[in-house]
Amino acid sequence: MATYGSDEEQLEALQNWWKENGWSLLTGVVIVLVVFFGNRYWQGSVQANAEAASALYDGIMERMAVNVNAEINDEDLAAIEENYDELRNSFPDSIYARYGAMMLASAYVSKANYDQAAAELNWVMENQELGFKQSAEPELFLITRLKLARVRLAQEQPQAALDLLSVVDPGVLAAGFAEVQGDAYTQLGQLEQARAAYQRAIGLGPENASLIELKLRGLDS
Repeated sequence: MATYGSDEEQLEALQNWWKENGWSLLTGVVIVLVVFFGNRYWQGSVQANAEAASALYDGIMERMAVNVNAEINDEDLAAIEENYDELRNSFPDSIYARYGAMMLASAYVSKANYDQAAAELNWVMENQELGFKQSAEPELFLITRLKLARVRLAQEQPQAALDLLSVVDPGVLAAGFAEVQGDAYTQLGQLEQARAAYQRAIGLGPENASLIELKLRGLDS
């Protein structure tokens, strides 16, 4: 280690060291501060955005709740559309925008507005990536696919419904997929395929097994 005989020599050595290393030290400190405070700002911004998006979605859910199992009234539909437009425009990368689209699709189905319902469900299917390259749970998009298949049946497009359900592994929704496939085959008049699909659905032990059994018996009537 270097030794210095006087205060002047120590001061000169310190000045030389600062000239050689001072700027890199300052740069490192600045980078650390920027990362630290930038990360805190980013976390706060993400939290604020999540809370705002959640509030808009809660507004949608409140309107849907008062119209459960019934055709939604025009006033509530308009309020849902207003909340959803703001949600999708302001927070398009949020999971709440996907949930909102699914709720709006359900509202449109209650009004027999199948084209707009299909448009919202298609948007969810085509926008699976969330912000910062994150993805929602795969089950969300399986549910969306199943809902869209049901809409296609309501539009009397059974082959389109089958096409939607035949290209993915249904996972935990296997019974629901099989039931809708049975419905599609029934619309197409392909009764043997419908029977096999309904039997497959019943074999998976769904909660609505009795309803599927009625559909199965109906093929013979």
